[in-house]
Amino acid sequence: MTRDPDRYANGQNTRWDLAAYSTQDDHLCGQFPITREQFIRVRKLFDYGDDEWFANSYPVRPELWPQVIEILSRPPPEPDKEYFIEGTATDY
Repeated sequence: MTRDPDRYANGQNTRWDLAAYSTQDDHLCGQFPITREQFIRVRKLFDYGDDEWFANSYPVRPELWPQVIEILSRPPPEPDKEYFIEGTATDY
């Protein structure tokens, strides 16, 4: 998402997901969409530096799960998966 930063200013043309990866083989097991409103609430839990709209992937640490569950209305994490909040461009 760095080719044209203005294209993604203020989170435009971006989608966010809670992504689950297998701890066995790093295979993507599921993606759960995050609305813009949910994202704005959940990003406060992460140290994202100047990556305000999450062009990178951020791991959901165990201590964050109670708040993530509340904000995203998701069930607790499965023990055989690692979870990340990821932002991706929607207009390639």
